[in-house]
Amino acid sequence: MKNNLKKSFFTFVKIIIKSIDYISFVFTKKHISGTINAVSRALETKSEYVSYQIMSKDTSVIPILDGLNQSSSFAIVMQGPLCKKDNMTVNSIKFYKKTYPLAKIIVSTWNDELKEDINQIAELGAIVVQSEKPSNSGIMNVNYQLTSSLAGVKKAKEIGCDFAVKTRTDQRICKPFIFDTMISAIKMFPGGKEQKARMVTLGIGNGGMFMPYFTCDFLYLGYTDDLLRLFSITADERKDDKTLRDSNLTLTRRQLSEQEKAPEIYILKHYCKDCLKLSGEDSVKEHWNVTKNYLICYGMKDVDLMWTKYDYHYNLNTYSSAYYDCKDSSKHLRTMCFDFFNWFNLYAGNIKYDERYEQYADVALIDDGKKNS
Repeated sequence: MKNNLKKSFFTFVKIIIKSIDYISFVFTKKHISGTINAVSRALETKSEYVSYQIMSKDTSVIPILDGLNQSSSFAIVMQGPLCKKDNMTVNSIKFYKKTYPLAKIIVSTWNDELKEDINQIAELGAIVVQSEKPSNSGIMNVNYQLTSSLAGVKKAKEIGCDFAVKTRTDQRICKPFIFDTMISAIKMFPGGKEQKARMVTLGIGNGGMFMPYFTCDFLYLGYTDDLLRLFSITADERKDDKTLRDSNLTLTRRQLSEQEKAPEIYILKHYCKDCLKLSGEDSVKEHWNVTKNYLICYGMKDVDLMWTKYDYHYNLNTYSSAYYDCKDSSKHLRTMCFDFFNWFNLYAGNIKYDERYEQYADVALIDDGKKNS
């Protein structure tokens, strides 16, 4: 009953706003920004500003300066099932081809995709790799990610690419030339032992600085040799149970790491133990050690990530930790994540570990019995 009322309410709100936008359209072609401006001003309070961002679904209208990209021995690996919503996969390929004309675009997906969809992608100039899904998906489909990512990076190695970035078919990294910046950063900052070089990852919100091994699995960039080792870790033998996913929110950040309940944690933790010969200790201290000596972190906002799944694109605070929202507190410090600025300060020694920070690893992911949004 409550859900039906909620749905009806938002439908009513949508009709009202659409009606206002229709009237605005009569007076100006920039009706969308005008309407959202009006809504933002109406919702602003004494304690909170309301802002917005407009993102183009059609990448052909985005102007890109020619000639800046120089990364020729580089592959962009897009892994996962093809995303047809708003032609996300197709439009992302077009954007990457325009932004990184010298790069190889590899789409690593499954062998049950429709032939006409595969042909459309191939006609755009992308290299398609199709794999059979593993019989066991692992917790939250981590084995699916490992399988398709490994297949894509193997293809990148096969065609002679020194560097590769693993992205997703349902996402787009919109910041132009950011991959060039990441490759330059790898060359500028020496890496730790057992690696050819550092690996670039995305810092994650919800207090990611205090969640051991929790760097976002949306993106990994590095030498293909290092990525091959990352995605060759042992598959997760556990069976996924979607009914237990919400129970993760009752765990503390440390418990989430100890139980390896998130794909991000599973991948990085096993890479650290199996490939880098590290302890795998579930502590903020070890998390910072790994981040400082083996990784380079960028934030979601640093790369202009577009992700339309779960309606996250309607609230950038949700996963980018941009500014502060009402769900943050001095107990949780949800907005403290390893974006590039915090990572660089850690690397340079301006941020130093203190054992008092361990208390933030023992904070539950839920607050007052309510789920994080």
